[in-house]
Amino acid sequence: MVPSTQYRSTNIIIQTILEGILRAFKDKRNPRNGIIKSHLIKYSALKTSTAEKYFDKMEEAGYISSHKEPWGERVRIIYEITPKGRERYEWFVRINTELGG
Repeated sequence: MVPSTQYRSTNIIIQTILEGILRAFKDKRNPRNGIIKSHLIKYSALKTSTAEKYFDKMEEAGYISSHKEPWGERVRIIYEITPKGRERYEWFVRINTELGG
């Protein structure tokens, strides 16, 4: 799936966010099990404020988790997918395929 800046349903946006985390997890060059917040926002093709709303709701629902890690003088937020998030990703893929999304 290639993120688009055209209108996307909530299901497609959630699927894209979960997919972004899974892709980072599968990347052998990635030393962590998650993805940096700014990279996930870029992958999802969302405005920061919109992405943060989705991230918060998805974290509340138990699809993703986040933690902070130091990066020089700054702190980065890392998002990881939970077992429930992996299950839901498969569910969103099936639903969106059936609906032609």
